[in-house]
Amino acid sequence: MTQSSIMIRRARTEDIDAIVQITKDNEHFWSSQVDGAEALARIIAREDNIILVSVDEGNITGFLIGTWDGARAFIHKLSVSPAIQHKGTGRKLVAAGIEEFKKKGAPTVGVSAADGTRTDEEDSTVFWKKVGFEYIPARLMINFTIWGEDEEDHGQIKDDEPMNKEDES
Repeated sequence: MTQSSIMIRRARTEDIDAIVQITKDNEHFWSSQVDGAEALARIIAREDNIILVSVDEGNITGFLIGTWDGARAFIHKLSVSPAIQHKGTGRKLVAAGIEEFKKKGAPTVGVSAADGTRTDEEDSTVFWKKVGFEYIPARLMINFTIWGEDEEDHGQIKDDEPMNKEDES
């Protein structure tokens, strides 16, 4: 693989299995509802979303998933095959993603990035700073209750649990 042999393009439905495999190879597969084949097909089908893939000699080697809501763009996931990490593929995907969002009219692009939850070598904020992103203090929060099928308690408030006054904001 050489950087000049890598092509970046929009993902197609036939790329989904390779995207899922890269997600699993990097231990980024969280749930089928979010990271599975059906979820990826829905993302590809929506006009304001982008999934870009890097292709080398016909093989999918990485991907970027993002969305544009009309006011801001956001990168949700970037993942590159472990065998070729740290060789510039991620940088190419981010640059192409930013260009896609510029074409849509996005004035900024945000990213959800893991910080401090991993070792320094795996702290993704280092990468994102290298490609021009700035840290802002923020919290990423999620509501697991909308799935309905999730029996695991992720700390969500149950219908029969009283809320404390300080929780009512």
